[in-house]
Amino acid sequence: MHPTQKILLKRLLAKNNQRYSSLTAGYGFEENIVFHLKQLINNGFVEKKQNVYTLTAKGVKEAKNEDTGLKMFFLGFLCESDGKFLLREHTKGESKFYNLPSGKPQFGEKIETALTRTFFELTELKLNPQNFQYLSLHLKTVKTSNNEVLFDDAFAIYKVAINGDQNAKMRLKNGIKWFLLDEIKSLPNRWPEIDICIIKKDISPYLTYSFISDYILT
Repeated sequence: MHPTQKILLKRLLAKNNQRYSSLTAGYGFEENIVFHLKQLINNGFVEKKQNVYTLTAKGVKEAKNEDTGLKMFFLGFLCESDGKFLLREHTKGESKFYNLPSGKPQFGEKIETALTRTFFELTELKLNPQNFQYLSLHLKTVKTSNNEVLFDDAFAIYKVAINGDQNAKMRLKNGIKWFLLDEIKSLPNRWPEIDICIIKKDISPYLTYSFISDYILT
């Protein structure tokens, strides 16, 4: 794939549903930007509807480099304080979506380092590895209503123990918010691990499941 097309896919992954002017900002006619957009559409990576460009499921996988045949691995955090749970709110799709805060370990990185690093990136709170307690492994496959695999990942969930002083020191990143249990039960478009771990309080050591969602999580 041409580098320009890769950049356009990455831009849509960061912010989906863009118009031509914002998606192609910084490019001129001499870069053949119209040709590259048409190629993405013809190859099924992007759809154009009413002058808005949108990633397809195929485009998401290409942008995320997930065509390796390997599952993605995430670290998810189940964090409770003063009767509230920490969730991540995604607003870049057509409707809001919620899941547990999470991050990916880097190549060669120790799991203890990955836990403290990713949690700090989300909350600006530096914790010791002892604050993280492994709970369960979720093997989750997400398919679109057209039966296309959108995500296929392994999600290791860790319980995060924090006290009131640590809570006060948090500086939550965009989309990371505290929710009461009653508020969580009324949230639309919850990712399954929220229902499993928070509402049902199921901490089975190993779970495998799939569900249907056309939401493109970025």
